[in-house]
Amino acid sequence: MHILCRPHEVSAFIEAYPDPALTTLIQQRLSDLLQADDSPMEQLTMEELVFFVVPEPGETIPQLVEALGTDLQTVDGCPLWEFIEEHTTCYEFVIVLDDSGFGAEVFIPKTGMDADLLALCQLHAAPVKEGIDP
Repeated sequence: MHILCRPHEVSAFIEAYPDPALTTLIQQRLSDLLQADDSPMEQLTMEELVFFVVPEPGETIPQLVEALGTDLQTVDGCPLWEFIEEHTTCYEFVIVLDDSGFGAEVFIPKTGMDADLLALCQLHAAPVKEGIDP
């Protein structure tokens, strides 16, 4: 499981990971998040906003839940994520972890992944609008 909590970890992951579509998406999300706060008073850091998670092939939903520190759904099956989007080579979902807005961006590659994790993404994913997906 790749858990990226600091910009230098994101940079190292981007340099090493073989899927340029996924790494471009991660780079874009980090850039968007760090530029989202237009307040001149305080610029938030990555550590205050988000961490990124990219499971490795074969890792399961329970392993992802452990990495996030929270369930993906309530006991009765209601999702705890904000959205799941389908991109060219991966699924992306956001889960807010506390009242400050701190959360995780999870990127699930479409190949080599656990069947249950892919099925969850396929069931709930909305396709990205044309021209937005890198």
